[in-house]
Amino acid sequence: AALTACAGMAPHAWEVTPEIRAVVASPDRSEADRKTDERRKPDLMLAFTGVKPGMKVLEVGAGAGYSAELLARSVGPQGKVYAHNSPDAIARFIKTRFDERAAKPVMGNVVKLIREFDDPVPGDVRNLDLVTMLYEYHDTPAMGIDRTRMNRRIFDALKPGGYFVVVD
Repeated sequence: AALTACAGMAPHAWEVTPEIRAVVASPDRSEADRKTDERRKPDLMLAFTGVKPGMKVLEVGAGAGYSAELLARSVGPQGKVYAHNSPDAIARFIKTRFDERAAKPVMGNVVKLIREFDDPVPGDVRNLDLVTMLYEYHDTPAMGIDRTRMNRRIFDALKPGGYFVVVD
């Protein structure tokens, strides 16, 4: 499936544009995020996803919001990012870290979603351009998540031609 998705993507999707470089180089990003950049390669991730200004994006398993912030910067004020986390992940791992990040002005176009993984998308969220799940998909079987149900909910929320990008 991943190779099919790659083959169907526009050739320019891998181009790290000046806009992507500007997002990653934003002077108000934290030093901790810049350290994380060294291993996560956000410029390549943003290029691969094809995220653009004005898009509607869902990040499944947003964690503390590292990638949600990058996506929010990329879609700009005309776009929207839905940042999903499960109640269990918040209670056990995330605590208040996402909320602390969400207080930053750049996160003004981010909607926090607290939902179970196998039903990550509210019924009123539709026609998404892009859904991402970064470094988490492999954990879902051990968490008892019904991946077939989760995937169906995600694909149902995508607009025709939208992408579900899994980085793992």
